[in-house]
Amino acid sequence: MWRRLLRGAEVWEDRQRTVLVTEASPGRWIRPVHEEDDLANPCVDPCVECELLEDRCVGWVHVRDLQLSAPEPETHALRASRRYRGHRGLLHVPSVVAFVEAHVARTREDRARYKRGGTTGPSLFDASGFVQAAFANASSPRPVFIPRRVHEQHHFAEPVDDLNEATPGDLVFFGVQPPNAFKGCVDVRHVGIITAVRCISGSSASCVELAFASVTDPIAGRGIVARDSVIVPSRSSTPGARGGNWSTTWEFGRARPGPEHEGDAASERLAQTVLSVGRCRRGVEGADDLPRGRTASSARCGGSSR
Repeated sequence: MWRRLLRGAEVWEDRQRTVLVTEASPGRWIRPVHEEDDLANPCVDPCVECELLEDRCVGWVHVRDLQLSAPEPETHALRASRRYRGHRGLLHVPSVVAFVEAHVARTREDRARYKRGGTTGPSLFDASGFVQAAFANASSPRPVFIPRRVHEQHHFAEPVDDLNEATPGDLVFFGVQPPNAFKGCVDVRHVGIITAVRCISGSSASCVELAFASVTDPIAGRGIVARDSVIVPSRSSTPGARGGNWSTTWEFGRARPGPEHEGDAASERLAQTVLSVGRCRRGVEGADDLPRGRTASSARCGGSSR
């Protein structure tokens, strides 16, 4: 049975609540993963593993901090929630780009800052939380929820193999291939939203400059929402596999920062880890939209919520 959140809630990676996964806003629907758990009357441990309906995000919540509605069956929750199949036609990409541009247009002091697990904002996000918020806040009249974690977004987005076809609103992913990893297994560590695409014709190969915005952490990046750009080959030599299991081409390993960001340490680090570009055409419609092991940490194949 599902219950509606009457006030916001924090969802954690583990029972000890050491790593924040996401922030759930009021009005979202939640239920325990295990049927024997009761969100209204926890037996012994007040921390219960739960699932959020709109993006199927799983994590731990402290039940005593929750304010909940009466329980409802899933059919009712789906009808009453802000996620339903009609969302498929309500994804308005120009509004997503406008949401991003509005953030980067602010002065540096007023821009949103990095917070691991930050999702609802308006001034604190992590990278994938900022992307999810852009789609949720910019889609009208009801929010469209894409997956929460960056590796889930990578799995969910449709690959754009020919970057001449990339458009504003597409997602650009960053990460590495762990040593001795299975074929096609990548550690996705970062994501940004493309705001502009410019084709560059050269003597040797055609390239594309992707301008994008993202929230980087203060250790490896700037710690705020910022604009960056990378120049990458427009075509990959080995197209990514369909169905969510992308085989990274590593042609993108030849990426370099755009002219405006040459010499910038954060931009240089991002350019060295470009993985791929993907496109979200709809919101999450069920658990099948997410990869297996969706609670995996960043050290495993997939990545975290950063």
